[in-house]
Amino acid sequence: MLNKNYFKNHKKKNKVFIIAEAGSNHCGSLKKAFKLVDIAKKAGADAIKFQSYFADEIATKNIKYNQIKSKFKKYEKNLHSFYKKFQLPKTFNQKIYNYCKKKKIIFMTSIFGEMSLRLTKNINPVFKIASFESNYFELFEEIIKTKKHIIISTGCSTEREIKLIKNFFSKKKYKNYSIMHCGSSYPLDYSDANLKYIHRLKQIFNNNIIGYSDHTLGISSCLAAATLGAKIIEKHITISKKDNSPDSFFSSDYNELAHLISGIREIEKSIGIEKKIISKSIKEMRGGQRSYFSLGNYKKGTRIKKKMFIALRPKVKNAIGVENFFNILGKKLKKDISINDPLLNKCL
Repeated sequence: MLNKNYFKNHKKKNKVFIIAEAGSNHCGSLKKAFKLVDIAKKAGADAIKFQSYFADEIATKNIKYNQIKSKFKKYEKNLHSFYKKFQLPKTFNQKIYNYCKKKKIIFMTSIFGEMSLRLTKNINPVFKIASFESNYFELFEEIIKTKKHIIISTGCSTEREIKLIKNFFSKKKYKNYSIMHCGSSYPLDYSDANLKYIHRLKQIFNNNIIGYSDHTLGISSCLAAATLGAKIIEKHITISKKDNSPDSFFSSDYNELAHLISGIREIEKSIGIEKKIISKSIKEMRGGQRSYFSLGNYKKGTRIKKKMFIALRPKVKNAIGVENFFNILGKKLKKDISINDPLLNKCL
């Protein structure tokens, strides 16, 4: 079970929370749903997310308004029939939750209305809101009552609409939510990903976690988003890209997901903090810097001139730093110094 501080603590540890999005790729099969859990767990995802909805709460039955005109019309002609065909069977939610618990991976679902909220509120540790529902404030008000974390995608939202989300939660004095940058096209063209907007979202929601929900092909956009500071990454997964599902063709299979997650974990280690750090291994290499070595035998009291010393490796402990060359010209030696000896601090 995730508590309200989970994502905050995850962020403090500089960890990216990775969600494997099952979407409709279960194809109505519990066996496939379990297989998707196995893929997510084996690849190293923190959570796997399904979509809990009922066609009746997501699309009108009015044929006049619900005709599908996009590439998805090959599956069904109208929205209600489409969602009816691919909705997660009601009884699967608890069974998948139990299987996730057994496999020690976090179970999550997206909800789309009060029916799916009631169905999952006792097993859903985090409520995910899809981009098309990002302005569904009536639903948000009901979720707030659960006191659980809310993750909201903003793939269809203008900046004005994104600020309305912030205003809504501010008025409700509810801080337990995260915002996901997203592009709602399937697949999303790389030129439309606009990942730098992650920085803008950080400015708008300065106290909230910002993530990225990806619909591009491949893994490069997710890796770039992690580098830009996204602390939640969501990527669709599939058993096979050839599955007859609306989501499979732009989803990642096991190998792609595993490479994505290993890449993000490497980024976490390398991205660091906004402070210059000289690690132990780097300190050992500082010997590769230079010290001044004497080109002759010089007596105490000799004034330092150019061409008396030469900057060579290695950097000797307690030697004058070569960056101080112009500061030491004209100074008198306090000690005799022999040819090839380093110019130490005690010599000046």
